[in-house]
Amino acid sequence: MIQKNINSIEWFLDDVGLAGHLEDIKPDETERRGYRTLYFKEKRFFLKSFHEKGIVGILRGRIAPRGKKEYEMGKKLLALSIPTPEPVGYGLGPKTSYIIEEFIEGKDFLHAFDNNKDRIFLLERLARLLSSLRSCGVRHNDLHLENIIWSKNDLYLIDLHKMDIKKTFTEDDEVSNLSHSLAMIYDRMTDEERMAFFNAYGNYAIKNRVHREIKDMRMKWVASKKARAFRETSVTKKEGDIIYLKGHHGIVEGTFTETIKKDKKTEVLRYTDHVRKIYRNKRRLKRAWKAGVVFVYMGLHMTPQVYYIKMPFGLSKGFISMEDLKGKGEELDRFLDRNYRDMTLYEKRAFINGLAEFFSNLFRRDIVHWDMKGCNIFVKKEGGFLLLDLEDIDFREVDDKMIVRMFCQLNITIPAFIKNTDRMRFFLKATEGLGLNRKAIERDIAKQSQQSEIVYEGKDGLKIERFRIWGHGKIK
Repeated sequence: MIQKNINSIEWFLDDVGLAGHLEDIKPDETERRGYRTLYFKEKRFFLKSFHEKGIVGILRGRIAPRGKKEYEMGKKLLALSIPTPEPVGYGLGPKTSYIIEEFIEGKDFLHAFDNNKDRIFLLERLARLLSSLRSCGVRHNDLHLENIIWSKNDLYLIDLHKMDIKKTFTEDDEVSNLSHSLAMIYDRMTDEERMAFFNAYGNYAIKNRVHREIKDMRMKWVASKKARAFRETSVTKKEGDIIYLKGHHGIVEGTFTETIKKDKKTEVLRYTDHVRKIYRNKRRLKRAWKAGVVFVYMGLHMTPQVYYIKMPFGLSKGFISMEDLKGKGEELDRFLDRNYRDMTLYEKRAFINGLAEFFSNLFRRDIVHWDMKGCNIFVKKEGGFLLLDLEDIDFREVDDKMIVRMFCQLNITIPAFIKNTDRMRFFLKATEGLGLNRKAIERDIAKQSQQSEIVYEGKDGLKIERFRIWGHGKIK
């Protein structure tokens, strides 16, 4: 290894020829991470910088600089025959360290997973990589799928600066690798894909513990995003008593046109380019905003687009500005009353399957709604669905009791003419793979629903109907 000082950065290089490509690297970079590529001997290399901030960062930079650690871990992984970009040097500068490594042309695993028809093949390859890590005692500590590169049918580990190679590899280490790597896709994996993954991994018995760990990780993640909802972050911008979701600052400035709704809890006003929902209760206002922020972090469009929140001040009530859905569809109860009778059998089944998939995606992501009435589900003209009333959305694991509550609410707020068989088909598809006692749930839904009248907004106004006996279908 060759040592070379360039611009007050001490470089440690496998090949001294690399030095000629580092002369424009300055130690005064202020970005938390810096990325660039360079060419040497007809090969492409990747240079990454780690900028240390604060006392803790400066101490870490002196004791265990991340660039150096990533270089050393890369060499160790290659010695263990675990694919990773080959490191060829590292640099140590004031408050900054650097790593130079082979550039791997490919896509991160998450992108490959989302765009590959044979997902089981990819999952089995991932399982074998994780099995190799277990065999070699490697705990990555930041093993999300964007830190795994898919290139020419091989998987490469990257971002190694948090990694440890342990003499004793415990089940906790194993669960850490598995849960972090699967967390971004676990909800979207079918039962068949999960089975294929854990069988290829070689330890199917650990599946339940990994499942539990992923659930716990999600709840902690959601709590952290909620806690930061009223600060300036990567998705929010604060300006006085207004907090904007980034990308919507200053674009919502329309004039008032009409009052859509007014009750004891809220008032909904339409403006020319948005809708404002005014909350009389500050707690409900904050709960709605937190839910909207979490959906942005999740990258999910399952509610109307939220623009900003204005906090209450003095006698002025707080409100949330959001997308106006006028002309873009209608609430589920009105939609069914207007359209369902005239649908063909094929159209009805396609609609049921689409709505069931929407519910299934909610449940698998631990998203529930405390007021799951037909009027709180929006059917989009372009296809798809949205949840309304952000303040009633919660992030918690779905259990039997919660399923009964939501399905009863929905059951008694949609038209009575919806056949029992269609309701049952929807229930079965929406709850498939959740590991719930569906026979008991179905009995409770049927019993509780029959004790109530059906009340909903139809195409011509409020309707009150009697409920037909539901249930007693074949539950698997």
